[in-house]
Amino acid sequence: AGTFTGGSVENRIQLALATLPKIMPVMDQLSEELENVQSELAQIDERRYPESFRGVVIREKIASAKAFAAGAKEVVTQGKPVLEVLPDIAGATGKRKRYFILFQNDNERRPTGGFMTAFATLLVENGHVTPERSDDIYELDKKFRNKPEIPAILKTYLKTETRWNLRDMNLSPDFKNSMDVFWSYYSKLPGESAKDVDGIITVDTRVLENLVAVLGPVEVPGYGTFFAENDKRCDCPQIIYALSEIVDRPTPYIRTNRKGIIGPMMQAVLQKAYTAPKQLWPALFSSAWKNIEEKHVQFYFFDEKTQTAAESINAAGRVKPTPENSDYLFIVDTNLGGAKSNMFVQTSIEQAIELPQNGTVKKTITMIYKNPFPPSNCNLEAGQLCLNGKLTDWLRIYLPQGAKITESLGFDTGTTKTSEDLGHAMFEGVFTLQPLNQVKVKITYTVPYTDTKTYRLFMQKQGGSEDMTHLMQINGGEQQVVLDKDKMVTIPF
Repeated sequence: AGTFTGGSVENRIQLALATLPKIMPVMDQLSEELENVQSELAQIDERRYPESFRGVVIREKIASAKAFAAGAKEVVTQGKPVLEVLPDIAGATGKRKRYFILFQNDNERRPTGGFMTAFATLLVENGHVTPERSDDIYELDKKFRNKPEIPAILKTYLKTETRWNLRDMNLSPDFKNSMDVFWSYYSKLPGESAKDVDGIITVDTRVLENLVAVLGPVEVPGYGTFFAENDKRCDCPQIIYALSEIVDRPTPYIRTNRKGIIGPMMQAVLQKAYTAPKQLWPALFSSAWKNIEEKHVQFYFFDEKTQTAAESINAAGRVKPTPENSDYLFIVDTNLGGAKSNMFVQTSIEQAIELPQNGTVKKTITMIYKNPFPPSNCNLEAGQLCLNGKLTDWLRIYLPQGAKITESLGFDTGTTKTSEDLGHAMFEGVFTLQPLNQVKVKITYTVPYTDTKTYRLFMQKQGGSEDMTHLMQINGGEQQVVLDKDKMVTIPF
């Protein structure tokens, strides 16, 4: 009765959460109705209509209606498991929820998205989010007394570390696997109330960039105003460079609470979101969904039903098995030295696929990593911001079981090997990239494949990574595929 479009964002969220349980019993019927709507709208060719008539927009509205119907049907059908648990996730079923938030710096790439730089706990009740505490991840490691033996790869490249710290425990690209390891040690730390936590959520810098791009400049008392506009010093949003200045610039004195801005920043962004005018709501919710799809936000819920729902919409950062009658590819980069150089590195990828022979396909993957920016002055005595340095990249490439590597080029001597991990064949190697330089790495391999008519490839996107364009070369033709989320690619031979 007109109430849904009134009030604040917070009021609208609360009303939506209260409404969901009432509409769930008719969700299947709603799905059928939307199927009919989509089918009928599909028969309209908007290109036959004028762009506008007597000042009324025609063509764009038809196209928007078709897109909206398709999106609504997808939400109702595929999103049903999530809609069922959403009120509980948002603390709208009589029990408030507490979530442990890990902030990942994707400019220092790690397997689940980025270096785990800070943490916070959020209380959620009736859709309202309240930050409780936030702190530097190093403060947790100070409490961590009985640290386990450091994994060999970290021992080799993180020269200053002798034991395994919490901040380095996201070594598996499968988000749940990494968090199981992290939580098994975190839950034993003195003074931490792990038993009161309902789940773990990671966010990276892209989430902050996108929120500020939608909401506009955000003022944080005591720290200044932050923008989404580009900063030439890093060719990145001003908010990212400004946060790096606050957190990472070396000083001639010991700084306490280096990451004290995290709490006030969260509070300022949430306040601006909750008071946003309704004209911004579509962009705000669209941005949130895009961040989930692109794995800039990942969820791990301790309740089994809720976790299953998150996995059903690919929001849980899981490494998936190779689909039947398909190829598989998952490329995972790990920055084991190089400051925040992933902010500057540009990656291009080519995949050359040969026609199937004797039940196998031969493939060559060529990856060019380029850093076109000058190095930072990382001398601590200079007191300058150290963002761009020599990148040491531990590269893992996940392939279908049965894949066999025949050649690899461009990796540091003695660093390549093959093994199995997460139900896949895995190739790994290490290379180094200097600022103002580029590195080309290449692997050639065979993979079991019997379909001689159609090539199907399921590609997974690493959490926190930027969109990457793959140039697919097959049977004399080329096709560009932008990997902005997990994606199945189908190409005829």
